[in-house]
Amino acid sequence: MIRWDVPGPYVVGFTTREGGVSEGPYASLDLGQEDDPGRVVENRRRACDALGLDAALLAANRQLHTAGVRRAEPGTDGVPADGLWSDEPGVPLLATTADCLPIALARRSGRPALALLHAGWRGLAEGVVEAGVRALDGGPLAAAIGPAIGPCCYEVGPEVEARFDRDLVRDGILDLWAAGERALRRAGVERVERLDLCTRCDEERFFSHRRSGFERGVQGAIGAVAG
Repeated sequence: MIRWDVPGPYVVGFTTREGGVSEGPYASLDLGQEDDPGRVVENRRRACDALGLDAALLAANRQLHTAGVRRAEPGTDGVPADGLWSDEPGVPLLATTADCLPIALARRSGRPALALLHAGWRGLAEGVVEAGVRALDGGPLAAAIGPAIGPCCYEVGPEVEARFDRDLVRDGILDLWAAGERALRRAGVERVERLDLCTRCDEERFFSHRRSGFERGVQGAIGAVAG
């Protein structure tokens, strides 16, 4: 677990693939929906435990590469959306990724509120970052971008390249990290932190769709407003 040291009453971490019970291409801390359900439940419990959160209250989405962001309902899984937010203390949120950006957004003043976003190129182009910022109702926000495919590895075609600023794509390689940061800053987020860890390069620590295809697990961002 890679913790985000965000100011305020929050607990947020970015998981790796280490420390779970799954096997084969899902080994070992797979948080997704394609693995054995019992193993995923245990993996999610372990991820919550690492942050002192109650897994029974965990809220997770069925992600569709859209700009949809919804308020978290404790103990739900599979509602279509690519972002979750909550201002309810102690309710864990989960956004899973396997190359896309996991983004955490935290309100820095007023009533504490947290959003977790799944943002690939489609989500960024469709406005998932802006939707996450709106969900937290503006105001000063802090953000962290977790492990995702890096500018070393993310080859895209001309139809994707056309959706982004020219300087973000070089020789057919999209800098997804920088694209995420730019979207956050354009949406008014002044404090943006990046881990700059490439999921495709680091097979020991991260799952990667580009490296392994569909038969693989997912890591993710998990967090809550502190209870």
